[in-house]
Amino acid sequence: MNAPLVSVCLPNLNTFPYLHQRLGTILGQTYTNWEMVVIDSFSDDGSWELFETLARKEQRVSIAQAPRGLYESWNKCIERAQGKYVYIATSDDTMALDCLEKLVAALEEHNNCDLAQCSLVAIDQAGAPLADTSWRDATVFGHGMEGLLARQHVRRAPYDGLLHLTGYMVHLSVTQLLVRRSLLSKIGGFETRWGSIGDRNWEMKAGLVANTIFVPQTWATWRVHPANATASVNCLASDYDQKIEDMLSDAMEKCEQYLAPAVLSGLHDHWLDYCREMRTYYAGLKSRRTASRRLFQMSQMLTRCGAVRAEMMNRLRGKPKWGDRAAGEIQRWLDSMGLGPVVTELASNSKDVGSNRTFAQV
Repeated sequence: MNAPLVSVCLPNLNTFPYLHQRLGTILGQTYTNWEMVVIDSFSDDGSWELFETLARKEQRVSIAQAPRGLYESWNKCIERAQGKYVYIATSDDTMALDCLEKLVAALEEHNNCDLAQCSLVAIDQAGAPLADTSWRDATVFGHGMEGLLARQHVRRAPYDGLLHLTGYMVHLSVTQLLVRRSLLSKIGGFETRWGSIGDRNWEMKAGLVANTIFVPQTWATWRVHPANATASVNCLASDYDQKIEDMLSDAMEKCEQYLAPAVLSGLHDHWLDYCREMRTYYAGLKSRRTASRRLFQMSQMLTRCGAVRAEMMNRLRGKPKWGDRAAGEIQRWLDSMGLGPVVTELASNSKDVGSNRTFAQV
């Protein structure tokens, strides 16, 4: 029997209230050449019994149980997957019914891309779309790249990886990604040492070595609820920024071998230190209230390097802050080296991403 083209990996631990919606948006996909690989971490809320019932009725579904662990479960799913492409279907989220069809078509048409990315819709506990679009503020698409959200385009490596130097994410949820399996063989799976934000380290590495095609015509969801794995992440905690710094250093070290010599030279001569200074400065501002910010800025003006002082002067002159300029600065630097256009927009006659929101249920 031929292997399915897509492996939908569904790790789960006690998310029974959301599973009917999740399974409905997999079983209802317009693309059908898939397998579903379920790894359940010994749920005690009825989830396992639901999977057993489903596996008896649907031959494309295989199920197994494994000890608890967020990324351990993801990796177990990937180990059992047979498809050319891998989609990690976090068990409390959903996706558009044409999501796999459009992401698969994009990767099949663009063999030079290893990632296909779609838009993201935030939903509430009941599965209804939220009006709040603040998820974009956590990504580069809310800081200097807003226009690209509406247009199909290809972003060439190492651009996405270097965008993490801004301190912002490129993908807020792994549900936005269809991954060519060969990329997982190249950079490995998801490391467990970073806690519940460890997928960000994987995405940093993937962005350094893989081209990405963005498909605005479809979407996945990110469910906002108290039990979400990232709900307890405190971005203002003292160790959060250090963890991001450690993940960046790890990704750079492991992917240096794939970077062009000119890129490596520019990173070590300027960009790594410069971006670190900017991240440190803005992290300091983020963690302080208004009054203490003034004192912090005065101390930075006196003690920090020229990059921070120049940034502060630019802000006084009314120029955009570095986080809103950085994506464009990095793009222009990469383009200047003659490696080809970093971002290539593609012709598309697609409808707006929000025009076809249908949430299937079983």
